[in-house]
Amino acid sequence: MRDETPTPVDIVRNYPLSLRTKLVLGFTLLSAFVSFLTAIGMYNNLRGQVFDEFRSRALGIVELTSLQVQADELQQIADHQDENYENIQLQHSRIRSSNPDIRRIFILQKEDQGIYFVTDTGEPGGTNPAVFGDRYADPSEFLIENFDGMNDATVEPDIITGPDGSLLPAYAPLLTSDGQRVGVIGVEIQADALLQKQRQILLLASGVFLVALLLGAFFGYVAGNALTEPIIELIEGARALTTGKLDQRIELRTRDEVEELAKTFNGMASEIRGLIGGLETRVAERTKDLEVQSRELEFANRRMQRRATQFEALAQVTQGIISIRDLQDLLPRITTVISNNFGFYHVGIFLLDEISEYAVLIAANSSGGQRMLARHHRLRVGEEGIVGYASSTGKPRIALDVGQDAVYFNNPDLPGTHSEAALPLISKNIIVGILDVQSTEIAAFTKEDIQMLNLLADQVSLAIQNARLFDETRRALAEAELMARRSTREAWSRLPEQQKLLGYRYDVAGASPLKHAVKLALDEGKRKKAEPSQTVVPIALRGEVIGELLVQSPSGKAWSADQIDLIKAVAERVALSAENARLFEETTARADRERLVSEITSKIRSNNDPQSMIQTAIQELRAALGASRVDVIPQTAAGSPRASDQGRVKP
Repeated sequence: MRDETPTPVDIVRNYPLSLRTKLVLGFTLLSAFVSFLTAIGMYNNLRGQVFDEFRSRALGIVELTSLQVQADELQQIADHQDENYENIQLQHSRIRSSNPDIRRIFILQKEDQGIYFVTDTGEPGGTNPAVFGDRYADPSEFLIENFDGMNDATVEPDIITGPDGSLLPAYAPLLTSDGQRVGVIGVEIQADALLQKQRQILLLASGVFLVALLLGAFFGYVAGNALTEPIIELIEGARALTTGKLDQRIELRTRDEVEELAKTFNGMASEIRGLIGGLETRVAERTKDLEVQSRELEFANRRMQRRATQFEALAQVTQGIISIRDLQDLLPRITTVISNNFGFYHVGIFLLDEISEYAVLIAANSSGGQRMLARHHRLRVGEEGIVGYASSTGKPRIALDVGQDAVYFNNPDLPGTHSEAALPLISKNIIVGILDVQSTEIAAFTKEDIQMLNLLADQVSLAIQNARLFDETRRALAEAELMARRSTREAWSRLPEQQKLLGYRYDVAGASPLKHAVKLALDEGKRKKAEPSQTVVPIALRGEVIGELLVQSPSGKAWSADQIDLIKAVAERVALSAENARLFEETTARADRERLVSEITSKIRSNNDPQSMIQTAIQELRAALGASRVDVIPQTAAGSPRASDQGRVKP
């Protein structure tokens, strides 16, 4: 609903006043404005002069008063009963009595807690003057800011008005003979006379303003009559023009701007006659242009919205690739995202089989695509349909009208297809599948759609490559873990036989090896039936149990949950420590074997005689292995021992 509240401009325009009256009011207001500025300037100038004179007088009084104070004696005052205190009070009383404008004289000093009074000579007849040591409860901001740095006499910038009247405080520093500031003296001077003078100046400025206002109204009346007569003629001519009298002419001989305005008005009337004829035609042309521009803008807006939706689909596919590793979950989601954001009723993803003979449908979003998935739909590469063509050539195939495409495969599960696009999914220069997009519209794919679908195909190819690499990595990791577990199991299964070690027992007497095997209950059901004071924790390494840790409570009490967690943590550390010790022993044994082999080899190579070399090898092997006999049996060319050469070479 339109707000019909009139604005100030509307009120002025619609107010029933004649032009003459408005001109008179205008001149009067202009005169009032100039007179007001003049009066204000005069008032501020005179007021400033009076105030500056009063401030100068206050400065003189406070400077004179400060000179009569002996700062060295002031420094010695300890309380209000001090003789110097009485002398200063008496002296200030005389000064105040000699000048009726002085209301109060006081001396201030400052410490960490604030400003306090040293002396205070209040106004005559006043009650409760401050005594020595009283805090100055309400010092002005000007005094607080300038107290510490005051080196010369100064005056408050404004008059202070209170319940007892108006006054102007002035301050001066009190300096000792050696130039040290020991306090500040303040003199409050009555400002009632100053305010009275300021009021008189205000009355004078008001009188000047009224006189100037009356003169402005008079001259405004005279000027208004002189200006309104030709303007009234212009108004009458304009009214005639609005009634359709386009041949209206205004004749004025004022020899000023009004006459020029009348001539301009006459020329405008002639122009209007020429413009009215072609105005309707121009309006129609502009309206038609606006309609065309509106349609173009709407079309561009739809394209931008479609483009934004496509980029959103690309972002969603990219996000799915990052967050989902399983192709069984990722590919159906991609088909749904493309269909929803591009508006295609069927989106399918084909993957080539291991020998690249068939393109097999893996994911689809439409109901027809679901039926195709249920019957394991596949197309022969290079022979069946647009998908088969793209999977054999590795190039996109776009059919804007499938009825006219020679390689189109008429699928009974997708009877509404009129446009189809098949884009190859290429990973490491190898065709791994096809992104198949179908629409119910003819020529449904624009250039921008094809570019975006190519980007999506690249993303899907990347997703397939990443998923396959992830599966390969996962399988390799599982195999490595299986081999590590097998190696750990075999190593620890050999350890008891090699070292003749069954385990260790730890009690108050210390650690001792077990001489007999202890059968422990690792089964959870059996463990629950064990004594509450015992707990058995498996010692596991890489998923393989290499031992058991049995802990017996000395007091016979059951173990708490925290204690059992601690035992499990110790079992984990025992497993790591035992494995490190076993690996260290294996490394040491291997190093010893390598060292022994190296020494035997060096001794064998020290002889050039074959018989001596064999003799040396037999001696070293017997010494290293502790064998009672070492045989050397020569081989025939065919690799079997020769009967005539079989025998023993004894050391």
